[in-house]
Parts: sequence; structure tokens; C-alpha cells
Amino acid sequence: MRSRAALIAALAVSLSLGASAGASPPAAPPKPEMDPQAKRITGSENYVPTFGLRATISRGFRVHGVLSVDAGLDIPDAKMRKHVEAVRPRLMSAMREAVLNYAALSYVIGERPDAEILRARLQKAVDTVLGKGTAQLALASVIVFPE
Repeated sequence: MRSRAALIAALAVSLSLGASAGASPPAAPPKPEMDPQAKRITGSENYVPTFGLRATISRGFRVHGVLSVDAGLDIPDAKMRKHVEAVRPRLMSAMREAVLNYAALSYVIGERPDAEILRARLQKAVDTVLGKGTAQLALASVIVFPE
């Protein structure tokens, strides 16, 4: 009899705790849209950072490292900057593909990456998505992390 009463009491306590915990979960803090370090590169309002362009460097069935590129776009038109935020996934996809193609086809293992070729390929990707002359690409960093 005592164990049944203890069981009912424990069940009642657990239900009351579960009800208060499930009533309203705490609000999650908003995730920043860009890297918090991005504003340190420039104070310009025209600059739109694009971080996280990475590609595996591999030949055959062997991975030789990772190519990491951080860049930004100089977009003078405020309306176009707003449009860039709307098409950011498509823009980032095109830019990642350009970095991936460079790492897979043009990068010579053990050499420094050619920043000018990378910049030209990324600019072409940006022009394809946004239109020619809309944004000017600026490379922030090009780093190879060997395996």
C-alpha cells in the first residue's frame, strides 16, 4: 500500500515538472547572419562578406588538404545588397562550386594557390548570379590546410 502511494506521489511530481517544462521553451538566441569577425575587415556599408568557401584538395583517391577562401562583395547599390541577401544560398553555391573546381582541377599540390585565378573564377560566379558589373569581389584570405 505504501509503495503504491509513493508511486502515485512520484508520478504526480514528475507530471507537474513535465507540464511546467513543456509549457513554453526558452526563446533561442537569434543566429547572426554573418561571421562576427566580418565587420573587422572593413567598416564599409557596401561590403557583404561571404565566409566559408571550402574545398577538399584530392587527387585520385587521396585527400591532400583543404582549400579555404574567405571573400566579400563590394556592392554600392543598397537595393542590390538587399537582393543579395535574398539570393545568398544561390550565390554561395556558385562561389563554392568555383572554389571546388579550382581545388580539383587547377591547384598544384604543394604550391601556393593562385589568388588571381581564384578571384577571376569567383567574380565570374558572382556575375552569373547577380549580373555583370553589379558587385566587385574582394578576396579576404586564401589558405591551404595540408592533410
